[in-house]
Amino acid sequence: MTLPLRALIPMGLALLLLGAVSCGSEDKGDIVAFCELAEDGVGMRPAEGEGDLAQLESLEDAAPPDIREAVTTVANASREIGEIEDLRELFSKAFALEEAVATARQEIRTYTQHFCL
Repeated sequence: MTLPLRALIPMGLALLLLGAVSCGSEDKGDIVAFCELAEDGVGMRPAEGEGDLAQLESLEDAAPPDIREAVTTVANASREIGEIEDLRELFSKAFALEEAVATARQEIRTYTQHFCL
């Protein structure tokens, strides 16, 4: 059974559109927003109040995937224990917070030096 050309064109377009939507949905972060926040010093100091927490969340949302783990570590340092979902991050918060945050902040500094111009 062969389909007429008229039937194949809409099917092909639908598959092409579906492929473009699924490929475009990969979370790449927002490097421009990330760099602006990082260059303003967001995440490099302890959060003091709701405004700082909101900026940390914005930094985390904008972070590209290859630096997101470090940003999440810094953000989790300011979160309540009940808000942390990742068990590894929860352990860091409870036992090795200062070292984990220092390492994460250094990773963010290095990343911004290489990717934020």
